[in-house]
Amino acid sequence: MKAIAIITFFMSLALMSIGQSPKFDYFGVKSPGQKIELFAPDIVSLKNSNEKSLAISPFGDEVFFSAGPSWPECKIMHIKKINNQWTEPRVAEFSNDCFSTEPAFSPDGKYLYYSSSKGMQDIKQYCIWRVEKIGNKWGEPQKVIDIPDPKIWEFHPTITKSGTVYFCCWDSLRQVGNIYKSKYSDGVYSEPEKVVLPFDVQGSDTDPFIDPEEKYLITSSTAQNSQGGYDTYIFYKKKDGSWLSPINFGDKFNTPADDNSFDISPDGRFLFIYKQEDVYWTETKGIFPHFVQDRPRKAHTNKR
Repeated sequence: MKAIAIITFFMSLALMSIGQSPKFDYFGVKSPGQKIELFAPDIVSLKNSNEKSLAISPFGDEVFFSAGPSWPECKIMHIKKINNQWTEPRVAEFSNDCFSTEPAFSPDGKYLYYSSSKGMQDIKQYCIWRVEKIGNKWGEPQKVIDIPDPKIWEFHPTITKSGTVYFCCWDSLRQVGNIYKSKYSDGVYSEPEKVVLPFDVQGSDTDPFIDPEEKYLITSSTAQNSQGGYDTYIFYKKKDGSWLSPINFGDKFNTPADDNSFDISPDGRFLFIYKQEDVYWTETKGIFPHFVQDRPRKAHTNKR
């Protein structure tokens, strides 16, 4: 009887876990396969608006994204699944009284990070904020990273399982970005430190996406072998913590114009691409098998 009780207990835990972690249904939109197609027209990709930075809850029941006429006048939009139905996109509560952009979930879904100029006289002076999920609601916004130089703005947070935040540190005078990170420990964020990327020619680096386990980093950069302007690259991490040489994503994704970095869905199935003021998507399977699914034996090279 004791064994049956134990088995029943663990089965109930498994069922609870399943109930708490539904898969995202992608609004019922059919997968684009290996084509690059517009994502969720009139739901996420809106008319007369510039959308970017799709953030999908790991529980599959909420979506946030940036929208607005142009930066810095951006708002974060919120869509929520209630009784198996998706709501219309509306401005997130924490974005009602300020301009904000580039939301990103923590891997456990407990926090949503974003960039905002909340409380600033200069609406361009963005820094990193977060809100905490408490029950079914989001708590009060908290500023978590703000380098104390008014010329430096912080954008595009992306978060690891350990709580480390990678982000773009933008020099507004020089119009140059660099990737920085801040580690989280005992409720405190460490002083941001620059992430040294092994480009042969240094340029401007923006919009990072970090693998939750920090195995790879995707960023948009003006460095070597670009098609023109910003191109998107991926780096793999060595055992010693440094990064392998960059891999250019190639002609399918990079153009002579500026190209934004990507986001990857929590289940790893889809790549979200930001171009022509809308959100596009494609399957990761088969497009870059040596990127996400397998570490390469030898790396090679091919914005505000």
